[in-house]
Amino acid sequence: MSHSLISDVFCDSYSALIGFVARRTGNRQTAQDLVHDAWLRLAERGPSADESHQGVTRAYLYAVADNLAIDHLRRAGRTAERFDASGNIDMPAAAAVRDIADGHLHREALAAVDAALAALPERCRTIFLADRLEGTAHAVLARQHGVSVKTIEREVRHALDAVEAALLRWRGDTAVQRRGRRRALSTLLGVGGLGLAGGVAWQAWRQFVPEWQMALATRRGQQLEKDLPDGSHIALDAQGRAEIRYYAARRAVALRAGSAFFSVAADAARPFIVEALGARITVVGTRFEVAVGDAGDLRVAVEQGHVRVQPPGEAQIDLHAGDALRWSADAGAQRVPASGEVAPWRSGWLDFRHVPLQQAVQRLARYSPVALRVAPDAADLTVFGRVRIAEAGAWLRLLPRSLPVTVREEGASAGRTLYIARR
Repeated sequence: MSHSLISDVFCDSYSALIGFVARRTGNRQTAQDLVHDAWLRLAERGPSADESHQGVTRAYLYAVADNLAIDHLRRAGRTAERFDASGNIDMPAAAAVRDIADGHLHREALAAVDAALAALPERCRTIFLADRLEGTAHAVLARQHGVSVKTIEREVRHALDAVEAALLRWRGDTAVQRRGRRRALSTLLGVGGLGLAGGVAWQAWRQFVPEWQMALATRRGQQLEKDLPDGSHIALDAQGRAEIRYYAARRAVALRAGSAFFSVAADAARPFIVEALGARITVVGTRFEVAVGDAGDLRVAVEQGHVRVQPPGEAQIDLHAGDALRWSADAGAQRVPASGEVAPWRSGWLDFRHVPLQQAVQRLARYSPVALRVAPDAADLTVFGRVRIAEAGAWLRLLPRSLPVTVREEGASAGRTLYIARR
């Protein structure tokens, strides 16, 4: 990491960071010592892929300082226990001071959140609280308010931005947030284990303040696997997009595009919820796939365990190992057998069982280096077979052997297209 970047971040954040740590420890001199130690750790840190981003470095600096403050308070608590002449070790002096200080900080933080919520337009606030407190699906909220699902998503993001900005001001951090790299609001607060009432703000706290979050996206032909903090695992297929947020009371994934396979670690206190196309899939611990189709359809298939699916505007449906469900706006929810392997793309295969040619080609297009097109008169022809993803091009060129179609290549270089038409 460049020393100039460290200096810029340190000078820019020094006063705010001192104040942040002082509120944690109750002593400004101690805070100065701990911030100095945090800066030394930052200076000794090896280079990283994100070292050019001051926002990432600043977040790291705050996290290190916060951990040092916690260690300091713990040591102080243990020292007070050893040397308390009264023999009362149930509530050491340092712990009592910390509880009082944390209580004051909690009230300040929650007041900032409460004020931010109160300042929102009524519709935005109503949508946000319904989404985070009641778990109302975005499709349901869209119908209630007579707007699109994208408008609902935009209102929720606007509310989250307002809350984060309020907490940044409360902490004294003037850093400009970089788009797409939202820091966890619990990190902005620098406090954990909240345990006191605070009106709407506290009631919503466990629902809308993420403890950890990550955004994943894959390109054409790329697959990605990621271990999650609780021991769960996600595999994301080509051209997929997912946003993952862990809260105190739930683990949430928004699958925006593509297919994802989840292996979920059991945690009865924090259900694992996947939202896709307005549907909500809830589990405690299991292995299952959620796939968003190119035609706006949804598929859920369970390999192991139990999954509860809430399609938009329909009753809940329980799925167990070997079950699958398809949903579309036109046909609604339909329970189907999860024939064959669940999410075979993980091992490099795709299974097509009496699938319309148009749908099969759209699926293969996620991996193809050339554009794929199907003529309207051939779109409804059905295909059946198991295709190795790495040999998809060869499989398409052999289609005339099994279907009444022609396959020809058009264009040149980057504009090449494989065109399939009926003969």
